[in-house]
Amino acid sequence: MARILLIDDEPIFYKMIDHALKLSGYVLEYAKTGMDGLKAVLIFNPDVIIVDVRLPDVDGFEVVKRLRRTPRYSGIPILFLTSHSELNTKLKAFEVGGDDYLVKPFQPEELVARIGVLVRKSEIFKAARPVDVEEEQATISTIHSLRGGVGCSSMAVNLAVAYQSLWGRPTLLMDTDMHSGQISLMLNASPIHTFDDLRTMQVAEIDDELIHTITTRHASGIDFIAAPLMPVADDAFPDELWPALLNRLSSLYEFIVIDTSHDFSNISIYMLNAAEKIYLMMAPDMVSIRAAINSLQLYNKLGYPPEKISVVLNQTLPTGAIKQQQIEKVLKVPVSYSIPHSPSEFIRAINFGRPILTTNPEAPVSTLFEDIAYETSKETYKDIPPAAPSPTWKRVSSRTAAKK
Repeated sequence: MARILLIDDEPIFYKMIDHALKLSGYVLEYAKTGMDGLKAVLIFNPDVIIVDVRLPDVDGFEVVKRLRRTPRYSGIPILFLTSHSELNTKLKAFEVGGDDYLVKPFQPEELVARIGVLVRKSEIFKAARPVDVEEEQATISTIHSLRGGVGCSSMAVNLAVAYQSLWGRPTLLMDTDMHSGQISLMLNASPIHTFDDLRTMQVAEIDDELIHTITTRHASGIDFIAAPLMPVADDAFPDELWPALLNRLSSLYEFIVIDTSHDFSNISIYMLNAAEKIYLMMAPDMVSIRAAINSLQLYNKLGYPPEKISVVLNQTLPTGAIKQQQIEKVLKVPVSYSIPHSPSEFIRAINFGRPILTTNPEAPVSTLFEDIAYETSKETYKDIPPAAPSPTWKRVSSRTAAKK
């Protein structure tokens, strides 16, 4: 039984359409605004969408453009049903991705006939679509610095929590510092399994069951893989392990945040290569500046494009700090994000093993982590709001709307 979603703010047309489609055996869902319609798509998973041009919030053109940018919904047949009969409006409807156009008022029989054509088109699309093709690659973020003590692990933990609480999608935090990883401590966890379990594994043994064994679920909703309890040499792991592991993880998680060691070891380089975004952490002092310069030079030699790198300045000093403007002048790149000076928040989070985002989501530093997560999420997430928006999403959405 085909499912039809109507996005229209006029109840009279809903009643008319509902009567006509039910007689033909269709199931109709109804949304009165564009944003509600986008949410309904996630829940209802329609076979065909009927949308009006004029809606109370975003118009029908914008609704269709957002759907067409999302691979999962790019092939859903869409019928524009509107009182606008002008040629330019019709042309724009097809330009943004509409499949058909019907002007109000209309004959119910004609609507049912057009819906029948679109339902058959939907069935053909689903049958022809490969089921094993990944629609989206995981968003992979790697946190890195050649200097310790600048907040890499805090950044990794809170960014992962921000992604999960923002979108409610599977999120993984990886601690790949095989010498002194601290993610478990910062999550107040004592995992039984760690990366150390993989030293004796063959690449062929990496499957979903193994992933389930070495990951630990945190109360925030994220999963994490902890670093070994005792230092382990990088060469204890076969090089071919990491691409196979990350490839498998990318099929299971939509967001992956990686905390690396403070070097350019083979493991670190692989995690940097795999990242969509590298966050280079630093403090406002000369040692950090020198380490950041060296990192940027090596990133360049590794062929990373400038847009892959985001410099994050952690304001760790109450006084005597080098100003951001001076740091940018020396680095010759802008600081993408500046973490406000909040030692009490970070110390409390570390000592109690509770991420700042979970204990004080209204703190300025929490706001920053949420905004970074939103800004670096794929457009497909931003285009279609969550079916059940979280408090995090509502806060970020409110701030984003205020900026506009």
